[in-house]
Amino acid sequence: MAHQLNSHQLVEVLAQTLSPDADSRRQAERLLNDASKTAGHHMEVLRLVASMEEADKVAIRQAAAVHFKNVIKKGWDENSEDGTDGIIISPGDRQLIKSHLVELMCTVPPQIQSQCSEAISLIASTD
Repeated sequence: MAHQLNSHQLVEVLAQTLSPDADSRRQAERLLNDASKTAGHHMEVLRLVASMEEADKVAIRQAAAVHFKNVIKKGWDENSEDGTDGIIISPGDRQLIKSHLVELMCTVPPQIQSQCSEAISLIASTD
């Protein structure tokens, strides 16, 4: 059963994805995969990408951006032959993402811009 992560838990799990310990990384990736199937998860991740400006959080912010891009890649095209891996993005969230992602891309560091840019390309190729 998918479990919604609050913002604090999400930051902790994203930090675990950067761990040198392979077991910790795999566990974190499983948690993120499960959470990505819950309503609102992708919006919470996008909020982290937009708001984590502290210098010591750059790696976590980038991990959030990569995860967001991967959620878009798997879940945006509802008619994909490969399916959506259980990821559901509501019509309202789709509108919010489309209306804010370009602006966000213009305000984040270059390593995060590339993830936002790829997400925009994935959305554009489907819509």
